[in-house]
Amino acid sequence: MEITSSAFHTQIQGSHQVGNAKSDSDFAQILAGYQPNKSENSKVEVRAESVFNMNTNQGNNDVNLDEYLTNGPQTTPASLKDVELLLPTAHNVDTLAKYSQEKFKDLLSQYNIASPPETISFDNEGQIVIPADYPYTAQLKQALTENPIVENALRTTAALASHYAGIMEGQPFRDEMATARSQADRDRVIEKYSYLFDDNRPAKQIILSFLEDGSLLLGEKKLNA
Repeated sequence: MEITSSAFHTQIQGSHQVGNAKSDSDFAQILAGYQPNKSENSKVEVRAESVFNMNTNQGNNDVNLDEYLTNGPQTTPASLKDVELLLPTAHNVDTLAKYSQEKFKDLLSQYNIASPPETISFDNEGQIVIPADYPYTAQLKQALTENPIVENALRTTAALASHYAGIMEGQPFRDEMATARSQADRDRVIEKYSYLFDDNRPAKQIILSFLEDGSLLLGEKKLNA
C-alpha cells in the first residue's frame, strides 16, 4: 500500500469520483462561485468558538461545527434544498481538517494517549479503520465512543476531501472540453479521459495521516498493482 500525502489546497485525488461527465460538470457549476483564492486557502476564519465561515449550498454562512457535527444538518426541512450542506470545496476541506486536528489533539491529551495512530481511514460502511499494530487502539476507540463529535469530524473531513478530490479529477477534462474548437477535438478529449466514464473503475480513498504531535495530513491511499 502506498500513501501519498499533500497539503489539501494544492489538490489531491480522492475516492468519491465522477460517475459521469454530465454530473461532474453540473456539480462543477454549483461550485463555480466557491473557488478560493490564495489568501483564503492559507487561513481559517473563526467568528467565535467553533464557528467558521463555510461554503454551503445556501451560500457562505457561519456554521457552528460543534453543533453541525453533533446533530448533522437540521431536520424537518420543507425540501432538500432547505437543508444546509457543506460543499466539497478546498476551503471547507482545509477548515475541517484544521478543526479535526485540534479536536483530535485535545482528545489524545484528555485521555493520556501517548501518540496518535500513523493513519486513520474509513471503510465503505463509514467504520473507522486503525492500523493493526497501533498499541493504543482500545483506548482510542473508547475515547472516540465517548466523544463521537471527534470521530464525526474526522469522518466528515475524509468524506468531503474525497468528494472534492473526485471533482478535481475531472477538472482537466472540463478545461480541455471548454477550449475544444471542433467536434473532432471534443471526441479526442472524450477518448483521452474515457476512464472518467467507467462506473467500475476502482475508487480512491482518503487517508488521514498523523504526525507524532497529532498534526493531521490528508493523503491518498493507492493499492499497488
